[in-house]
Amino acid sequence: MTSLEGQLREMYGRAAYTHKTHEKMADGYIRRYKRIKAVEIWLSALATGSLLLAVFGDSREGTMVGAVLSTILLGLTLYFREAMLGEQAQKHTVVGSKLWGVREALLSLLVDMHDGRAVEEVRSERDRLNQLLEEIYKGAPRTDSKAYEAAQKALKADQELFFTDSELDHMLPQRLRSQRK
Repeated sequence: MTSLEGQLREMYGRAAYTHKTHEKMADGYIRRYKRIKAVEIWLSALATGSLLLAVFGDSREGTMVGAVLSTILLGLTLYFREAMLGEQAQKHTVVGSKLWGVREALLSLLVDMHDGRAVEEVRSERDRLNQLLEEIYKGAPRTDSKAYEAAQKALKADQELFFTDSELDHMLPQRLRSQRK
């Protein structure tokens, strides 16, 4: 293996990990968004119910429960507004999509290199992709260790990036299958 190929493989690996990490960050934000929305709905229903009981049953306890639940709901709503979970998830999704494109371009470049593409062309494309990665990383939101660990598990243990020949054959048209029937 040449040093150029080794560098391309490293770039591919880093792009794959970073892509998957941003996907996992987006997934985490979406999960948190859904949980908070569910809690907001339940709190809203409980607060409304207790306030209706207070109004129609003239109950001081119902008013107190409704007021406490409404206050908690207000706090959640303010947190939710400030956290911008949906927007954060979208930012990570956009970065992940851009990184996916670069990752696939690096894979294609490795294939082209094995098929005999001129070294100077490979270097030129590598430099272009490296510049593109730099721009993506500059605008990318930060990730955390939890997302990185989830990406590591997805890539190493769950092999989310890879398919067996049999799986690929099921997805491809008959004429493109490796084991034609």
